[in-house]
Amino acid sequence: MRLVVHATTRSDSCAAEVVLGLGGTVDLEVGWDADTLSMLAAEYCLTPADLVAPRALKTERDVLCAVLSHVPEGTGGEYFVDEPDALGSFTDRFASVRTLGGTPVRAAIAMDRIGMPSTVHLVSVDDTVRRLMPPTVEIISSADHDSFDPHVIVQFPAGATVRVGSHDFVTPHPNRVILSNDLPNQLMVISEELGDAVEKARVIMVSGFNSMRNVELLERRLSDVTRHLARRNPSAIAWYEHSGFHVSGFSDRVRMALGQTVDIWSCNEDELAVHLGHRIDLLDPKAVVEAVRRLHADVGSPTVVVHSRHWALAVGGDSAVQLAALDGGIASASARYAFGDHVDRSRLDTLAQWPRQPDAVRFVEELASIAGPPISARPAFLIPVDSPTTIGLGDTFVGGALAALRELRSGEA
Repeated sequence: MRLVVHATTRSDSCAAEVVLGLGGTVDLEVGWDADTLSMLAAEYCLTPADLVAPRALKTERDVLCAVLSHVPEGTGGEYFVDEPDALGSFTDRFASVRTLGGTPVRAAIAMDRIGMPSTVHLVSVDDTVRRLMPPTVEIISSADHDSFDPHVIVQFPAGATVRVGSHDFVTPHPNRVILSNDLPNQLMVISEELGDAVEKARVIMVSGFNSMRNVELLERRLSDVTRHLARRNPSAIAWYEHSGFHVSGFSDRVRMALGQTVDIWSCNEDELAVHLGHRIDLLDPKAVVEAVRRLHADVGSPTVVVHSRHWALAVGGDSAVQLAALDGGIASASARYAFGDHVDRSRLDTLAQWPRQPDAVRFVEELASIAGPPISARPAFLIPVDSPTTIGLGDTFVGGALAALRELRSGEA
């Protein structure tokens, strides 16, 4: 088996200014096929009562139930699949496209689209990674051999109909469900080169603990990351991006270990709901203010960012940092939503022609009147596309936000 070729960040490299970790993936993006899903639901004799994600995904039926459980409300989710063969048999029923994933990798790709290089820390590498990774991205890898443990992503559009039993379910929003059994990301080995890279960087992002399943190993990795982050320049910004945890209790352990270590803690609307224990009306300013203030207090970071399909907002910290992150993130994620993998600077420039969501504009105005500083919010765009991309939007938001923060730090130098 071919050994990994390491590409260590050089001190004179522009890629050294942004360090993104901790693990990437190879994704199999499954093409939406409502007919096949309806056929499978009939084959397994599913009823509406079965549209609940099982506690453990061991069979193809379990995988199907997990995916379909998100259709009625259009929510997103992420799952560990106990039996890889079950995931494989489900995936084989659909056409799929192989892409690169993981928050640091998609963030790096988003930054590459606007000509900004970066360095990523990976825990697994194979020929797909070497072939698809942009040349502006330098790699630090903890892997000592090639491996392939793909993440399967089922993306669904708004208005798609799936028949379960005698009932037709229609998706109200586009979204995605992620399923995986990825050993390298479960082990999350951290390269000692990460600390050297952090020392040189202006902007650092960490994420990826959500796939881990061993509590003792998690604590060791958190200790490693905390030790490396302690080497950063006092003027550098450290960002943590949350995810859907396969072991729910691990989320709190990560929060307690890193909440007061990083400068910015970020999550999406689904992850906010998990933290709260319930969903909120994303267009109710009072409910959102109460929720994000609670999150800010619980996390303990100077700034907390929440990004949703209607808006992005920040609580705490410097207002210039808040607004740069929100504007950069919304622009990047919106461009991906509209153009998928074909985003470039010219397509980003077309965003200025798009209106903002009217309900989101009203929300932001009302939020400002009741919240005041230190909460900032920006409304999302009303994007005129029939077939949006929902895979990697949060990761791309992070890439755009970090690119804006790097430019902000460069201007201060």
